[in-house]
Formats: sequence, C-alpha cells, structure tokens
Amino acid sequence: MDAGAAASPSGHRAGPRPVTTAAGAHALEQALVASTPALVCVIAGDGRILLFNPALERSTGWRAEEVLGRSFYEVLAVPHEAALAREFVEDAVRTGVADAQEGDWLDRWGGVRRVSLLTSVLRDEQGRATGVACVGVDVTEQRREEARLREAAASDPLTGLRNRTALLAALAAELRSGAVGTGVLFCDLDRFKAANDTHGHDVGDQLLVEVAARLRAVTDADDVVARLGGDEFVVLLRRGGAGRLSALREAVDAALARPFETAHGCVLLGASVGAALGAPGDDPERLLAAADRHMYGIKSRRRERRRVPDPR
Repeated sequence: MDAGAAASPSGHRAGPRPVTTAAGAHALEQALVASTPALVCVIAGDGRILLFNPALERSTGWRAEEVLGRSFYEVLAVPHEAALAREFVEDAVRTGVADAQEGDWLDRWGGVRRVSLLTSVLRDEQGRATGVACVGVDVTEQRREEARLREAAASDPLTGLRNRTALLAALAAELRSGAVGTGVLFCDLDRFKAANDTHGHDVGDQLLVEVAARLRAVTDADDVVARLGGDEFVVLLRRGGAGRLSALREAVDAALARPFETAHGCVLLGASVGAALGAPGDDPERLLAAADRHMYGIKSRRRERRRVPDPR
C-alpha cells in the first residue's frame, strides 16, 4: 500500500495525510509562492529585494538571481515615483501598517506595468517590523480597457471631440471651481446641409472632421472642443475672460470661412458663432443656452440681410 495513503474501514483509500510538521508547512509555502500567478515581492526596510517569485519574473522579464539584494527603488519603481515608494516602505516599517496600493512597476526593458497590491508588514521573532510583503495582480490591460471605454463614452465617434455629456461635465466643474473668465462659443455651420445633400454623406463627414481639426488648431490645450451633434460645435474656454472670448470667436469665424477641399471640389461653409461669458456658480445648461441664443440671433440677422435686395 502507498505509504502516503491509508485504507478506510470500507476498503477505500483515503487521500494524502495532511501536513503536520513545520518543515512540511514550509515546503507548501514555498510551493505556493512558486506556483501562484500572483506577483510576490518582499522588500526589506532598507529597500532591498528579498523575494521575487516566478510570476514576477514572467511579468517583468527579470530573473530572481538578477535582482535579489538590489534596491526595489532602482529595479521596479518608476523613477518619478521612487521617493513615494521609499516613503511607503519606511512608513510601513515605522508604523507597522501597510495599506493596499495600486501603482506602476517597471519591467527590465523600461516598460510600465500597472499592479494592484495587497501589502503586509513582515516581523522578526521579536515582533519588530523588518520589511513589506507585496502580493499583486497585473491590471495593465484591465486599466487600459477601462480608459478606452471612458474615452469612448466621452467622445464623438466621428471627430474624436468631446461629446455633449463630457462638455457639460467639464463646464459644470469649471463653474463650480470658482474660476473667473469661463466662456462658451456655440458654432453652427452655415450651408452644411446643402453641401451634405449635394455631395453625399461621405463628403459631409469629411467636412465635419476638418471643422473639428480647424477648431483644435485655433484653441489652446486647456480649452475643450466638443461636437454636440449634427453641425453644432462648442468651445469651452477655461480662462481668458471677455477679451479672449471675443478674439477666439473671430479666429473661429475666420478658420471656418476658409474653403474646404473635398473629393468633389472646393466647398464653402462658414459658421454662425455665438458667445456667452459665465461666472462662478452659473448653471452650465443655462450658459450653453445663452451662447446658443446669441448664435441664433446672428444666424437670423444674416438671413435677413440676404433677403433684403441691394438698393443699388
């Protein structure tokens, strides 16, 4: 009979005997650390790497023998976060408390992996804190997918600009912040429907993409450019006040008045651009509606001028 199993009264063999010795338990611990897909790293109080399991080798490309005894802050910590990592380990050893963490670790080629960590403080036989044990999961792809989904939810799929939801969220945050000089431009394209009907939706889409590019070109990195839908675009100026709002309105007018080159030849659009200046605490929907009304007034006056015959 197998020495590792015993016969039951019914004649069936029982499973392997449970481990009852310290040596056996230690062997199981070693096997668990070696076989788990979790990333396991033990860091001494002075930052030296004391344990580096096979899963961590596969994730980072480093072999344990290459990094054991080296500084965690030089091997795995992202350079601009090394000081924070050092502070975390030193505080954990000093206080005996190590909270869960999520951060970036380097691989041997300089790539960055996002790691979600459970951490615990290691103690010696006298109960003194000596280091930190980290058990982590590589969440790089999960976080990338989450970021992609957030971007898709906030973007206009045709132009890549912010959509209405994202614009209103940004505008609300700006007005809540107490910032002075928040402004909104509301742009409605002229003659777009005629161009779209004449040349087809492919040309219409091309025109909308080019409008988005021109708006990006005349705005600053801090501004938010959005497409509300159809041929309506909005620019949120985070700062600058009435002077910059007026100057940008003129720049947008000029940019959209230039001819657009398409596969069907040159197309002239232009735009009616309304403006509204907000104040801290304003309602974002009302501010947007004020810019919309200003735009509509401009468009109406232009239509009236076209109806009036030239007295000459």
